[in-house]
Amino acid sequence: MRDVAENRCTAADFAAGWLVARRHSQQQGERVRDPLGTLLDRVFSLLEDYSIDPESTGPDDLSDEELRHAVVQLMRQAE
Repeated sequence: MRDVAENRCTAADFAAGWLVARRHSQQQGERVRDPLGTLLDRVFSLLEDYSIDPESTGPDDLSDEELRHAVVQLMRQAE
């Protein structure tokens, strides 16, 4: 999350990496508690509204910058 928030990775790289990491953690049986669980769920919800493939982006999908901004806001709320 810090990397995308600080422009050290692209929104698409963040989205792809996040989905792989989340799937892996769930397969390993990892569980988190609130408030971290809620934060991670919110990131997942953001990614549902974001298209990694620019050619598949719909009119209601988040842009790279909108995704980045939303992640920054979530991080601030978590602090």
